[in-house]
Amino acid sequence: MGLILLAFLTSRPQWIWWAAVVVVSILVSWRAALLEKPVKASLAEARSEFVEGILTVGRQSGPFAGERYGKLREGESERKVIVMKAQDYQPGQVLEIRGKFFVPDRERNPGVFPRLDLWERSGVHGGLAVREEKQIRLNWYSAPLRWAESLRESLHDGITRGLSEESNGRAVIQAMVLGEKPPGDSEVSRAFRESGAMHVFAVSGLHVTLVGGIFWMVLMYLPIPRRIGVFIVILAMVTYAFVTGLRPPAIRATVMAVCFLGAYFLRRRPSLFNALALSLVLVVFWKPSQVHEVGFQLSYGVLLAIGLGVGVALKFTGKIAELDPFFPSRLLTDGQRRVMAVRTYFANLGASSLAAWLGSLPIMIWHFGVVTPIAVFASLILIPATLVILALGFLATTVGVLSPVLGSGVNQANSGVATFAYYTAKGFSKIPLGHWQSRRLTPGDWVVFDCHDGGAASFLDVEGGAMIDVGGRSFFYEQLRSILGRWNVELKTVLVTHPDGDHAGGLPQLLKRGGLEEAILPMPQARSPSYREFVARADDFGCQKILGTTGELYELEDRVWVEILREGQPSSRGIADNRIMVMKVHWKGWKVLITGDLGINDELALIEDGTDLSADVIVMGRHAWGVSGQHQFLEATGAKVVITSAGSFPSYEMPKERWLKHVRLEGYHLFNQWESGAVIMDFDEDELRLRSFLQPDDEITLQR
Repeated sequence: MGLILLAFLTSRPQWIWWAAVVVVSILVSWRAALLEKPVKASLAEARSEFVEGILTVGRQSGPFAGERYGKLREGESERKVIVMKAQDYQPGQVLEIRGKFFVPDRERNPGVFPRLDLWERSGVHGGLAVREEKQIRLNWYSAPLRWAESLRESLHDGITRGLSEESNGRAVIQAMVLGEKPPGDSEVSRAFRESGAMHVFAVSGLHVTLVGGIFWMVLMYLPIPRRIGVFIVILAMVTYAFVTGLRPPAIRATVMAVCFLGAYFLRRRPSLFNALALSLVLVVFWKPSQVHEVGFQLSYGVLLAIGLGVGVALKFTGKIAELDPFFPSRLLTDGQRRVMAVRTYFANLGASSLAAWLGSLPIMIWHFGVVTPIAVFASLILIPATLVILALGFLATTVGVLSPVLGSGVNQANSGVATFAYYTAKGFSKIPLGHWQSRRLTPGDWVVFDCHDGGAASFLDVEGGAMIDVGGRSFFYEQLRSILGRWNVELKTVLVTHPDGDHAGGLPQLLKRGGLEEAILPMPQARSPSYREFVARADDFGCQKILGTTGELYELEDRVWVEILREGQPSSRGIADNRIMVMKVHWKGWKVLITGDLGINDELALIEDGTDLSADVIVMGRHAWGVSGQHQFLEATGAKVVITSAGSFPSYEMPKERWLKHVRLEGYHLFNQWESGAVIMDFDEDELRLRSFLQPDDEITLQR
């Protein structure tokens, strides 16, 4: 390995790059071939089974909070698992366990984090929910990891001592120092994302580099040899990577730093390109699946762009640090020299920021469809602020050991810097054309979500964004919140068919998310706690409540409006399913009928009243009495496509097999969401396309 390192650090970058590409390709193909078949076979179908065996807790946290990687041994077989609710476990613990091994169903809605895809790439065979456990031993070689986690807890206490849990400053400090980010739809996360500064908000390669820079600045004033100083800097960066949970970005940056700074030990001139190539090979050998991750692509894409483009960018940004060519530099005063040093610093930082932004631009457009030119200017302030926040965080932890009061005082100062960073990011995010979407992130004009519990929620990609029903409280927390965040959409309008918990339970959470301007409701009040909470608090959030009225039209955007066919029924009619507000959406001349959980009696009543039920598509649920979508009603609509929700509990939420068979025999194209998952619709002047999310071959195109 030493000879390989020497070759990389002393050879010309050109052939090293070609060698790196060849080696990486071979490693990726080789490791992927070994993992692909057994893992994909294990994750082929959803299942759950009781297991007894020996669990060895892994060194890394899982992709979600509270999870850990581990290895489960049953007899002679061993498989890699994700251990759920493993907050109290430590790396290297060997446990005798009883529990449930499971493979979840595939994601049923677009925009949901692709858990199974990540498991496949990581070589994970399934999840493990431990019911009983008994520790057998602790592996000695995992002691450094246990020490790092203990140090992390101490660091967390040190940087948050004396700060309010609700303060924005504390949230920024925790995210920047330890990587503990608030939810993606929070105001703090949104400010940094829209200003293009997420790389300073969460622990990344930048933070590892800044930690090395902090230690180097301290060591400069100590009488120690440079080689020893470099060793201490590398040790500090490695320790920080361990303490922050061995996150892939931190590991990549640490490996890169070791490859680059290692040249000083060999007394060679370091080469950024050679170090980049060597670290690329080492990182991919460690975990080949990283090549699919956005973070991996950004890490190496940005570093390559900086290496290639910083010189060119400096020709533009360097003008702010130029001295008049006719003015002798020796005549500068000490004050002028300090000013020139600051100008030179910002010129170099500006060049790096510009090159980094250009390098990340195609990757950000490809994965997120977002362009953030304001990030070049935001970085000039936020990167120095991050350096200060990290330094004050370490200082607060150190002095807090000697004096908790003094540590709290440093934290208060750090909270001020962090709050300044937050408002700076928020200010940059509000600048016109500072960020914009380069392409639509939503998969279609209309997404009928599959709540999988008999509930309903639909997103309409109109101006400002709109939803018809929002699903239950758990659906919002588990899926809808992250979906809307990944699509980067706001919601201006919400329409509700009836105050049932599986249709309107997520309304209060949607309200707290912010941005909601109007709600078209079926009734002013209901027994549902979630509905009552929404009605009571809507005015506080600036959301106008509108009571849907029969015959009224509500425009969503040009050539898209909602027609109320029947307003919500009085409370004397009993259960919520008897109080449905029926509506029809007109979209470029196409008509979609929304019936909620309408039952047979109300279906027949609409026909008797002479209501214009004509539609191209029906989106329907299941009535609590188990009878919906009768032949007479479907025939009266003239629809060609029926989309029905489905759930396993209660039993009436599952469409009866004879009903499904009858609908198909009558010539309707039926999307049963138990099988199809979400249904996506796209509207054009002459055609309407519908497709299943789970079954891509299940699609239909309606023609005028």
